[in-house]
Amino acid sequence: MPRRSRRPTDAQLEGARAVAFGRVFVLHQHLARLADAALEPFGLTSRQWLLLAVLAREFSDRAPSLTDAAAAYGSSRQNVKQVALGLEARGYLRLLADPADARTTRLHVTPKVAEFDSPTGQARSAELLRSAFGDLERDEVMALERLLGLWLLRLTPTIEVHP
Repeated sequence: MPRRSRRPTDAQLEGARAVAFGRVFVLHQHLARLADAALEPFGLTSRQWLLLAVLAREFSDRAPSLTDAAAAYGSSRQNVKQVALGLEARGYLRLLADPADARTTRLHVTPKVAEFDSPTGQARSAELLRSAFGDLERDEVMALERLLGLWLLRLTPTIEVHP
């Protein structure tokens, strides 16, 4: 007769939360190291790449303000500005005053980001993802993507998370 799984106790749930929380930070360290190595030929860090990815995914139809980009990136406006200035120095982004309100700075992605769509860029991306996800099975990757999306949505209810 199959055993029924028992619902975890409150203490077990809190322990699992604490372990998962810590593992996310350890995972971040490993992923940042892998991504930084893969992005070295582009002259980018993982933080810079992430800002470009957020801009491409969340604002493909417009140039967001620093404030909007910071909300989607999950960081402060000042931090996003520092990352954006590094991207501007490398030619991936332009920071321009909004024509309707000069107090607002908008982030404009440049054509240089097309480097990521080149065959070399796509091959590097595919290799990075294979390395990052290792031997996880297809259903495990899909479940992970779903759970991370839910978690992110619950942490940032005012930010739209694209499936």
